[in-house]
Amino acid sequence: MYARPYRAGPIEPVVEVGHNVLLIFQMKFYLYQVAFIEPVPPSHPLIANIGAINAGITSAIFNTQNVLDMPDGSFGQFRARVLDDIVVTYLQPQASTRNSTRNNNARLTAFNRLYDPNDALSEFYVFEDERMFLQAVNPTDYNLAQARVVFYGFKYILSGQDGVNMSGGSIKPLQQFDSIEAAKRSNINFTAVPVGGWGR
Repeated sequence: MYARPYRAGPIEPVVEVGHNVLLIFQMKFYLYQVAFIEPVPPSHPLIANIGAINAGITSAIFNTQNVLDMPDGSFGQFRARVLDDIVVTYLQPQASTRNSTRNNNARLTAFNRLYDPNDALSEFYVFEDERMFLQAVNPTDYNLAQARVVFYGFKYILSGQDGVNMSGGSIKPLQQFDSIEAAKRSNINFTAVPVGGWGR
């Protein structure tokens, strides 16, 4: 079973407590069990402010470390909403653009909510400190004092070989596989979740 990359409607947990999750990260496949889920509502601490951007200028790449990094032994499921007149590109990891075709990169704007009111197309996942990066363009003819994106979603606490991590540091997965096919052959029921960008 796979987490669908597009799930219409309000955000919902991609997996339930007690279920197995196969995290796909940089072509490695880590099996954990979900021990706990909690919502992460949109709020001021979850706003990434890329900063002031002059008219027609592209910002420096913004590191979401202080906004979206997850504790060891956990991953996050997030959606994003652009709050200002900017055009935003996702990068995950920093050198790889998300939401791309062969020759173009799709971007987020404040107008996305007109056809995607639940921000479903913006959904992504973050595993521990494997963070998301943002870059914004000011497409207007006036300077912007701030360039903000707010995030919201769910935090998942994972259980591995030694149970739930209570003392810090990464936890060993229940199992690790070399391919999705190997994970399927294990006959273990799981939901597969891509926690890093594929890029191009």
